[in-house]
Amino acid sequence: MGLERIGNSDTLVKEIIIQLSQAIIEGDFKPGDKLPSEAELCEHLGVGRNSLRESIRMLNAMGVVETKRGQGTFLRKTISHDVFNPLIFRLILEPKSTVDVYELRVMIESIVIIMAIKKASVEEIKSIRNLIDETAFIAKNKTASVDELVKLDVDFHLQIARCVHNPLIEAILETLVLMFQPSIKKVLLKEDGLALCIKNHYAIVDLIEKRDIVKVFDLVEKTLSDSFAK
Repeated sequence: MGLERIGNSDTLVKEIIIQLSQAIIEGDFKPGDKLPSEAELCEHLGVGRNSLRESIRMLNAMGVVETKRGQGTFLRKTISHDVFNPLIFRLILEPKSTVDVYELRVMIESIVIIMAIKKASVEEIKSIRNLIDETAFIAKNKTASVDELVKLDVDFHLQIARCVHNPLIEAILETLVLMFQPSIKKVLLKEDGLALCIKNHYAIVDLIEKRDIVKVFDLVEKTLSDSFAK
């Protein structure tokens, strides 16, 4: 296996992703192959489990690998060549200013919501609202950890993306949401952060239900400025 030990680094996750991706490109792993176990990869790369797991999560979001519960992590049988496009790696790996991230989120999320307004079925909108209701119930009863709340927040954005019925858009948004998980968690840890997220999510689904395209950009800007202000 053509993996080298990484050793100490301030960018371990980035280095792990680069090493694994290079091994795939060079044919060390074939489509459908099971990757070495977590323990083996940690040993080969000389990294800790947390850094490796974060790298695998990113590769999952990029559509490179898939993790099957109880079976392990596998290289997908079909991988788009675009996965290895430098632009995708720049979006995920390069340092980003707060303004860059804010502008990117406003653009992408606004476009996705506008397309969802045009394409979402009544049942899909109902499903999104049910997810927000579930989050509100959990928040009221305080029955979830912050990591579980982050997952619900991510699921909200992905459900909207699925309404567009375009796998490319869904894949892009999934990658971006993965990038934003630390900031989502930071907001949810604030005293009123969860309540604010729920309020904003209801406002978004209301726009989708009313098919109100005009207010999308203003609402997304307000929603994200609330988050970044936290």
